[in-house]
Amino acid sequence: MMDQLSFRQIFLRGCSGQLLALIIILGCLCTGTAHAQWGLGVQVPQEKMHVHNGTVLYKTPKLPPETSPFYAPVFNDDDSVQHAFKWMCEKAAIRFLGKGFYNVGIDTLNSGRFSIAAGYDNTARGTAAASFGLRTHAEETGAFACGQGVIASDHVSFAQGFSTITNGPNCISVGTNLSNNYQTGSFIFGHTNFATQNTGDNQFKAVFSGGYEFYTNDALTVGVILGPGSNAWTVISDVRRKENFLPVNGREFLHSILKMPLTSWNYKGQDAKSFRHYGPMAQDFFKAFGKDALGTIGGKTAINQSDFDGVALIAIQELIRITDDLEKTNDELEAEVETLRAKLFATRKQQSRSQEKTIVARR
Repeated sequence: MMDQLSFRQIFLRGCSGQLLALIIILGCLCTGTAHAQWGLGVQVPQEKMHVHNGTVLYKTPKLPPETSPFYAPVFNDDDSVQHAFKWMCEKAAIRFLGKGFYNVGIDTLNSGRFSIAAGYDNTARGTAAASFGLRTHAEETGAFACGQGVIASDHVSFAQGFSTITNGPNCISVGTNLSNNYQTGSFIFGHTNFATQNTGDNQFKAVFSGGYEFYTNDALTVGVILGPGSNAWTVISDVRRKENFLPVNGREFLHSILKMPLTSWNYKGQDAKSFRHYGPMAQDFFKAFGKDALGTIGGKTAINQSDFDGVALIAIQELIRITDDLEKTNDELEAEVETLRAKLFATRKQQSRSQEKTIVARR
């Protein structure tokens, strides 16, 4: 019995999917083996199904407009629907699409080489572009679009989400109602009810009205939070998440600050007219405050903002103590001065009376 079935230029134009499947199954049964190979347009098939140098296309008849996930007659979105599979050999491109009847997503001219599109009403026109979801479009080389109503329209652009556009080269847009605004190398991320976009090249913009939380351990006990509506980071500082408390000597901190070089400066390579700063060097800060009785605090090339704030508060607290002591001493001195003044006044008054008595006696 034959191992293989070979067909010369078989055309199944107009053949339904069910009939095509039935033909293949019957062919396999006729050969008496599950390893039968079919050739369409080839003399000697090399695979279980071998199609000669051409396009494989399967399309349903027109389906009711209600089949569309976007069916909305009030907005004239009521075209008939087709489901289609297409392999374009000459472009090494493939399509798995539901589509409005007039959608061109499976047309060879509208398909980029090495591209893929799957979903509903999608296109992938760029070379090696990919488009997935509902009405998404990948228009340029290496573009990727995924979600609903999403467009990746420039080279190596990535768009994911809802109603989002990546229209700059090497850009990424992830979220809702976002755009890169034709910038280069920019990233925009988040969800917004209003159109939001990048405003410069190589920019990262994130829009989350619910705030941001960043943790640096699995227990979620170390990190920072930028709460809804906040404009500064909140450092997690719950006493229940801390241990190994040691007292500090505020007077020593003051002496260390006094000896620490404090200057104005700028980073190398930056414009000195526009990017000047005040403050200590990390090496000097670490030398002054980088050790306690249990371990190391900070490092030699960076200053932790929490440590910086802690040092400042310790110094302020010590200055308050010193000021309180000075005020107490000053109050005591003032009281002593008042006492001395009163005594002096009494003494002078006594002396004045004595002098008056002496004068009267002489008369």
